[in-house]
Amino acid sequence: MKSAIRKHLRDFVALIACAALALAVATYILSNQRFYLPSWVPVFGSDFYIVEAELPTGQALVPGQGQTVNIAGVPVGEIGRVRVEHGRAIVELKIRRKYAPVWRDASILLRPKTGLKDMYLSLDPGTPASGRLPQGARIPIRNTLPDVNLDEILAELDADARDYLRILVTAGGEAFARGGSVDRSAAELRAAFKRFAPTARDARRVVELLSERRRNIARVIHNFQLVSSALAERDRQLAELVESSNANFSAIAAEEASLRQALRLFPPALAQTERTLGKARVLADELGPALEELRPGARALAPALQAQRRLFRATTPTVRDELRPFARDVRPTVRALRDAAGTLGPSAPRLASSFSFLNRLLNGVAYNPPGSEEGYLFWAAWLNHNGVTLFGLQDAHGPLRRGMVLLNCQTRNVLDTIIRANVLLGTLSELLGAPQSSEICGVQ
Repeated sequence: MKSAIRKHLRDFVALIACAALALAVATYILSNQRFYLPSWVPVFGSDFYIVEAELPTGQALVPGQGQTVNIAGVPVGEIGRVRVEHGRAIVELKIRRKYAPVWRDASILLRPKTGLKDMYLSLDPGTPASGRLPQGARIPIRNTLPDVNLDEILAELDADARDYLRILVTAGGEAFARGGSVDRSAAELRAAFKRFAPTARDARRVVELLSERRRNIARVIHNFQLVSSALAERDRQLAELVESSNANFSAIAAEEASLRQALRLFPPALAQTERTLGKARVLADELGPALEELRPGARALAPALQAQRRLFRATTPTVRDELRPFARDVRPTVRALRDAAGTLGPSAPRLASSFSFLNRLLNGVAYNPPGSEEGYLFWAAWLNHNGVTLFGLQDAHGPLRRGMVLLNCQTRNVLDTIIRANVLLGTLSELLGAPQSSEICGVQ
């Protein structure tokens, strides 16, 4: 074998070069034909994330023709099998694994690349909040839209609109043909279309305002219907409202003269109000500085109020546990005092005069004059002391008041005359133990 290779070395190298060239050509062709090796082939294998999409129509979708699946214009996979199921096209999407996953709220639009219907699928993968779409799952038809053909747009036009469109196209062709250069005609047409931009912008604003007006009118009609329905359910109350309004207006009409008189009095009242407000302005001018000067005092009240909080907290048990029960207990007494106070009402003026005199009397008794002379209260203590000693004796008949009888010569002679006239007084005189006339007057 080695000798044959050495003998035909040039032929052998040529065969190897042809084989390498054939392999390179085959690789280039297969790469452009989107030929993918299975995922188990190391390095060159491809792994796909496969999901299905449900479309109303699968027109121009042919597997193996390089029709791609794009996300934001970037190819991420290709179209696999296409089949029909219950009158709908089921399209298999083979997405490269690195672009997975697709979420449950994903949407698909079928779009053409060229006017010859070279199609691709524009995929919006959705949001993670909806959850991941499993391998082999299906995107529902409500999340897909097919391509709209030109004949479908034209089919929506009526016969007159199609005739006018045909005339427009024919006239446009003739205009381009008569203008000389097609390029110049096209440039003039573009310039004319550019002039329509401000008009189109303003027309858009008008249409938006009309749309808003339509929605507002619909809302007004709906609200008016609600109001009408509510009024229809309360026709009796409406009738009563009309009757009461009629009565009110009748009463107002009956007071027409009074209303006119009130309206005639309004100008003097307003003039007086104006003068009052003028004077109030002077008061406000004086009041402003006064209030400004009161602000320091108001600020100084804050510590006092805070100190009162502690006082109120300390007195709360007393008020709650003592004063409030006491107030509840004295309610019957207070009710009885109300009747007594009503009876004493006529005597209250006289009692006021009596208490006023008593107040002056007590003030005079309590007065202590300046100097060495003492007031009445000082001697009142001595009076109380003497009063106790005055009645310090008693017998079976009660207390006896102490006393001292002072006699001179003249009064003794009078007493002797009385004793001689009245025997009972003579006995009392003997019990008195008064001294004799000779002891007082001496020997005459």
